[in-house]
Amino acid sequence: AELCALAEARITGLPLRRLTLHLLAAHRAELLKLPAATRNHHAFSGGFLEHVLSVVKNAIFFADRYADYYPELSPPLDKDLVVAGAILHDIGKLRELEWQPEGPAYTPAGSLIGHVLQGRDMVREAAAELTRAAEAANEEERPEPLDPETMLRLEHIIVAHQRLPEWGAPKPPMTVEALLVHYADDLDAKLNMVVGALTEDKTPGHTTSKKNVLMQQFYRGKK
Repeated sequence: AELCALAEARITGLPLRRLTLHLLAAHRAELLKLPAATRNHHAFSGGFLEHVLSVVKNAIFFADRYADYYPELSPPLDKDLVVAGAILHDIGKLRELEWQPEGPAYTPAGSLIGHVLQGRDMVREAAAELTRAAEAANEEERPEPLDPETMLRLEHIIVAHQRLPEWGAPKPPMTVEALLVHYADDLDAKLNMVVGALTEDKTPGHTTSKKNVLMQQFYRGKK
């Protein structure tokens, strides 16, 4: 409900808001139980939603901050795209992951294709579904379609949010909006990993061991 409320309040463009809320509503049941990953960060039931909500809040902060800091940017920073992209950046994980008796696991499509390209596919499919519904409506009630440029930039946020090829990104962030979503996402994931290392590591002394996902020591302070 909080995520949907942010989409309602912060995405001012009706076509983009409609697309975002349509995807959230269509996959509500999966979103309530899906983990964000099989390991590393937010790898528990509901972890996906916890992670995405945190990323969206980070992204909103960054978008507000830098829109004010660079008012002469042309084209101006598109806050709508930042919020929609933050909400939908990992939507492909709905096809990448599934629950099995032993916990979250990769689907065949998750192993062979991954969540980045499947996320773009899901956004395209949802946009096409909304277009068909609009064409079937009365002309007076026909909603405004999502313009191709906005759709392209939204797709770019999704395919670029991992940034590096070794992390599954076919393209690095090439727009301001994609860059903000990438760092909002990376910050939330990395901080969750650091907190996990600090709370789970039993090594005596002031620092943790390097046996964690980030493969480095973290200072826990003097006891």
